[in-house]
Amino acid sequence: MGTLAIIRVDHVDKSFPTRHGTIAIMQDITFDVKDADFLAIVGPSGCGKSTLLRLIQGLDRPTAGSIVFRDRKVDGVAEGMAMVFQNFALFPWLTVSENVAFGLEALGWEPERITSQVERYVNVTGLDGFEEAYPREISGGMRQRVGLARALAVEPTVLLMDEPFSALDALTAEGLREEVLQLWRDPQLPPEAVILVTHNIEEAIQLADRVVVLSRRPGHVLAEVPVELPRPRDRKSPAFYDLTDRVYSLITEGGAPPASAGGPAAS
Repeated sequence: MGTLAIIRVDHVDKSFPTRHGTIAIMQDITFDVKDADFLAIVGPSGCGKSTLLRLIQGLDRPTAGSIVFRDRKVDGVAEGMAMVFQNFALFPWLTVSENVAFGLEALGWEPERITSQVERYVNVTGLDGFEEAYPREISGGMRQRVGLARALAVEPTVLLMDEPFSALDALTAEGLREEVLQLWRDPQLPPEAVILVTHNIEEAIQLADRVVVLSRRPGHVLAEVPVELPRPRDRKSPAFYDLTDRVYSLITEGGAPPASAGGPAAS
């Protein structure tokens, strides 16, 4: 309990102006992310989960409240965080190795250091033998490995994951979930903490130590649910089922939107 927070999300609101008035996406969001945390954020479609992840990384700014990373307010893209996206977000004209190297080149690393780092994370993520392949030449699962390798190569303190398994088939997604857990638990590898956005409640409970449950738009925190199940977690166990049911009930029964929450949804 005494561990200092790496990230502090403090009473954050986000709204967008439209022709018909202001649309509130989230209101009064507060939580911490500590060292060695694996935090999942779940909630109904349109509650602002992905928007919240962008705010944390500094790709957008909150309307009110603040986000603090390593004791500094996030006021622009924060170094020390990296994102894995739902749709892979690879450059189709670059090879696997070149995609992994992209962030390192942007940081101005020396070529020899980039080559060594790319080799390391190609190996760590199981991409050996595919270094010169282009994204169109590899499977969806392999493409997501490239996205993961690219994010890990910059050795972030915090890894942000936005629905990273939702575009994959069930078997591939399951394998990658286990690999992400192994990487996160390896003290020789980054990151120190993971924030996962997902619509899949079972996925959140399988992976995370805590689950932040958001309401319908405008999203607010309904609960923080600790997941105190030993790993590897058995999805068929009564305890796993009870946690899944609890989170599902929070979302379906506790997330009714206020009467003023009109307009289009945001993810």
